[in-house]
Amino acid sequence: MLRPMHPSKEQSAIRNRLALLAVAVMALAQTGCTMFIFCDGGGPMAKEELGDWLGLAPWPAPSAEELAELVADLKQVKHAGFAGRYSLPGDAAALSIKLFYLIDVPFTPAPGLVVKGRRNPWAAFVPGWHQGHWLYFDPQKPQGRTFYAAQRQWSALLASTDRTEAYDVATRERVAARRAEEVIGLGLGWTRYREVAPLDENEVPGVHALASPKVDPAKLKYLVRDGSILLLGLVGWGRVNHTRYLQLLWIPIPIGRAS
Repeated sequence: MLRPMHPSKEQSAIRNRLALLAVAVMALAQTGCTMFIFCDGGGPMAKEELGDWLGLAPWPAPSAEELAELVADLKQVKHAGFAGRYSLPGDAAALSIKLFYLIDVPFTPAPGLVVKGRRNPWAAFVPGWHQGHWLYFDPQKPQGRTFYAAQRQWSALLASTDRTEAYDVATRERVAARRAEEVIGLGLGWTRYREVAPLDENEVPGVHALASPKVDPAKLKYLVRDGSILLLGLVGWGRVNHTRYLQLLWIPIPIGRAS
């Protein structure tokens, strides 16, 4: 009788390394191989230092009526990924979606929160404008803050742009923003990634940093990063927090202070 063959420990280790490599490649593709994006940049920034949010002029916030309708609708969402509806824990949202659908959930991880969203998973393959809607909240703590994020994506054959803004539902104030632009995708041509997001006590960016009503938004620290690259990161430039960088042969080189 033939016995089923089980992989050896060495084979399992190789498979694990390949899986980790695949995850790393996808993560780098999301940031366009902009290696200095992962640098500290002299530490986080205070809210009064955000300036014009890297040129990300704020969109008009949804009206109170529109926002109430969106929140009520999103709270009813149940997970059905292929149909474009998502309901998942905030601390796992980015990883599980990226691995399975190759869709990035904005402003995650968001530990302690539930993330619900509506976004067509096939939209990236269809040229034109597409929208996504995301809600971040803790159903166990109704007194906590709730956040809504509006996502707008435009894609064509060799170019795309993806912009997302997050708002505090109670005040309709912008709390985070990001924009990714690509010409000849996956970093093969030109890619620019910009993000402004609040930081929690462990300096993890995400809207969860503001979830507790005890947190004073004016005293919170923020992550500010703006990176451009060419040819898979062979050349790059931009800033993280207080520091400007030049990237050559995938090596980040600090070149001065960012105003």
